[in-house]
Amino acid sequence: MTSKSTANARLLLLPMVLWLAWLPDILGQNVQFEYHNYNQLTELLQEFHQNYSDITYLYSIGQSVEGRELWVIAISDNPTVHEKGEPEVNLVGNIHGNEVVGKELLLHLLSHLTGGYGQNGTISSLVNSTRVHLLPSMNPDGFNNSWVGDCHSVWGRGNARDYDLNRNFPDKFEENTAPLQPETRAIMNWTTHIPFSLSAILHGGALVATYPWDNTPLGEYGRSEYSRCPDDDIYRHLALTYSENHDNMHQGDVCSGDYFVNGVSNGAQWYPIKGGMQDWVYIHGECLTITLELSCCKYPPADELSDFWDDNKNSLMELLLQTHQGIKGQVFINGTETPVAGAAVAIGDRDNSFHTTADGEYWRILLPGLYDVTVSKDGYTSETRTVTVPDNLTFSAVVEDFYLVGNSNSSAPNASVPSLTFIIALTLLCLRIM
Repeated sequence: MTSKSTANARLLLLPMVLWLAWLPDILGQNVQFEYHNYNQLTELLQEFHQNYSDITYLYSIGQSVEGRELWVIAISDNPTVHEKGEPEVNLVGNIHGNEVVGKELLLHLLSHLTGGYGQNGTISSLVNSTRVHLLPSMNPDGFNNSWVGDCHSVWGRGNARDYDLNRNFPDKFEENTAPLQPETRAIMNWTTHIPFSLSAILHGGALVATYPWDNTPLGEYGRSEYSRCPDDDIYRHLALTYSENHDNMHQGDVCSGDYFVNGVSNGAQWYPIKGGMQDWVYIHGECLTITLELSCCKYPPADELSDFWDDNKNSLMELLLQTHQGIKGQVFINGTETPVAGAAVAIGDRDNSFHTTADGEYWRILLPGLYDVTVSKDGYTSETRTVTVPDNLTFSAVVEDFYLVGNSNSSAPNASVPSLTFIIALTLLCLRIM
């Protein structure tokens, strides 16, 4: 080739090279079907945030034992802040360092949501009405000590101190003496400071969706038995939503030696554990949380990742959409727009309640039907109202606001206070009588 031809070829290639820089915005940023180590994960998340800065927010909730950031990327039309009335969802991968499929699936979900925004109606509506937080790797130190092809061992399962992070949370049924790890503390702080209404923890080693309780009054060494929580009906619905939209999970017997009816199980009925994340977040984060076991092999070959994404894509999307099924609203002081923080919201005779945020907000996923909803707080008269949840909700739960009346003999905030004029007049009257 002559020097002139070479120069012409370079000129022809230049526009193509410049155009390639815009491909992420045109086609959506692709994630390769390969495993990403910590540095690659960090770089990829930073690239996503840079390319989709209007709908993503990259932040860290803390550090691992060895100082690796626990990266979270939020996706929403206003991703840096909580918007009133908008539900928050989180998906957590790689709590066990050697269970890796969920970590990669969350990266492909990130690509799916960002690339589909403005192009796909369902994705656009979801992003505009929800804030989705993805934590691909809760245990980057453990991942660093695991290897491809290890299907069954526990090597890399724990953190750098070899603590199993899914046995490290305070337990509802028995004392947990294991010292809290920094990764555990980060999750506890995160899930109690953002008002999440739905969460899923992604595992590997089986193919099943499980739900609380994970333990029983007999403790982790007791027999396996169904340990029913107050929101059992909702939890079964969430687990079945995932399983039935999965290509294989609903079959129930995909992995050798396991059988789960319809691909779901109560956690303790499978086997009880002490210190699980799922139960803790449900109780203390007041967030409906399920566990997703996504692969028979904990660390399968990378060439299987494309199939795993195909199997789970619809399930992940359908699960996210469930956050808009149910009720939501705000609680105010009667006759004002002043929110009531910390009010207890109870559904029927369920043996639990959840509480309003600083802005008086609440959310609860519920199945279609009639529910008696009671809102109460010390210093106020409680209010009970019957609410209908229809079966055709899309991108907004039923909005039901409550207005609480302060008790006349209470010291409730913003309760009626005598005016200065009244106090002066009363004082003058008393002096005249004297």
